Amino acid sequence: FGSKQWYQRRVRGDKTVATPYGDIMIEYEPYKDDTEFTVPAYPIRDSESEESQRARLLWQSRKRGISENCLILSTFFAEEGPRLTRDQLNQFDILINSVDNDWDLYYWMTGKDLPPPPFDTEVLEMLKEFTQNKEMKDRTRQPDLD
Repeated sequence: FGSKQWYQRRVRGDKTVATPYGDIMIEYEPYKDDTEFTVPAYPIRDSESEESQRARLLWQSRKRGISENCLILSTFFAEEGPRLTRDQLNQFDILINSVDNDWDLYYWMTGKDLPPPPFDTEVLEMLKEFTQNKEMKDRTRQPDLD
């Protein structure tokens, strides 16, 4: 089996696949997802102190799924977090905890895609500016936790 045949598969119709071992009949039903669900809204923590919120967001900015987001968000929060207002902290909180697709968040922060209105905030604009890294700072590792 040293030829391309080993890796090559062809579909004839919608039920027959040619393999090096001959034709195989495949019975299947197309995938249907009739399930509807809604993701609950992220709860605003009104009773949380600002100090506690900053500590939580510092930790959460480091654990965002894909490493690109971890680097961007953790370095952003380490540099800008201490100066963010309470409203900006809430925007950051909602942004990192409500977006259900890591790549959407990445593309919004890097300016590749436009965010939907609920996420198009002052903090996201700050993140877009931050990801441009005009000062060419080394942001190849997450900052240390104090």
